[in-house]
Amino acid sequence: MIDVMDFAADFTAIDFETASQRPDSACQLGAVVVRDGQMVDQLMWMIRPEPLHFSRGNIGIHGITPERVRNEPTFGELWPDIADKLGNDCLVAHNASFDIKVLLACLCAHRKSTPELNFTCTRAIARRTWPHHRRYGLKPLSNWLGIRFQHHDALEDSVACAKILLAAGIDREAKSLRHLEQRLKLSRGKAGSWGYRGPSGKSSRRAASDGPKSKQESQTQGLPFLFPNQVADRQNTYLAVTEPAEEIDLQRLLVRAEFIRPLRGKKIVLAGHLKCMSRGDAENLATRLGGTCQKMVDEGTDYLVISSASKTSATADQCDDERRAQSFKEIGNPIKIVDESEFLGLVITPNSDS
Repeated sequence: MIDVMDFAADFTAIDFETASQRPDSACQLGAVVVRDGQMVDQLMWMIRPEPLHFSRGNIGIHGITPERVRNEPTFGELWPDIADKLGNDCLVAHNASFDIKVLLACLCAHRKSTPELNFTCTRAIARRTWPHHRRYGLKPLSNWLGIRFQHHDALEDSVACAKILLAAGIDREAKSLRHLEQRLKLSRGKAGSWGYRGPSGKSSRRAASDGPKSKQESQTQGLPFLFPNQVADRQNTYLAVTEPAEEIDLQRLLVRAEFIRPLRGKKIVLAGHLKCMSRGDAENLATRLGGTCQKMVDEGTDYLVISSASKTSATADQCDDERRAQSFKEIGNPIKIVDESEFLGLVITPNSDS
């Protein structure tokens, strides 16, 4: 199983918010610096556009008003700091044509020399990584991957953009951003004083050479996880899992777990033999969810995960763990005893109190 650290991507994800329909009306810029697949810095600039005119529609989208940026520096004043932070990185944006053209327009309006830029687009990457997914907007993709963020805040959008790219790299088992682009047959976009050329490549369905082949696979590709006994309706929502599946799409399960981490700081004991995955995979999933696995139940245990197998086939260790957990519950320790389906449900529909 690939480790998150194996996708050692280096890039800077950016997002602009604008005051109006004018591309040179940037009022906020967010940037997230990623090194070796880890987010190492988050930056945000509030910008006073010139002229200081905001359209009502744009305010309705991002909530930024003229009063909020009236005393902020202009893009031209901020550019030396922005340029220093962006460096020569590959820039990444969702719908990159918008953000890169805003950057170019602002540079032109403030009479700043335009550096040679190379960039890529997470919307294009997502289309090639998950070619049968239905919606590729930043919000739908983030919801699908379990990324929680406040949409139309430049920094929050940049974080979501960075996580979508990391998810794609993990899903495709890429070693670097270049490696991911090679696998997706997607060339990097370029821009400069000469103009703009966006990312390009073969169509997303043709580029996914390792994508689904059978009719059944093509119907399920692009869903967050594949449970054979789950049914998706036309809105791509899911019915409850009544029994654990014989097979699951563990890779996507692990990708989503990395972002939602509902068991952060929790201690988990896995009891007995799970039907849906090996013990090693279950421990890996629990760790990706933010938890720490224990060998046996004690007063500090938060979750006991038991097999969904019948009681008659439960192991002696599982029975001992359940009895120990029940005894701790009786004296007031809030240990939660969940079966495999509920354990997997933490990834699909994480509880706010977890």
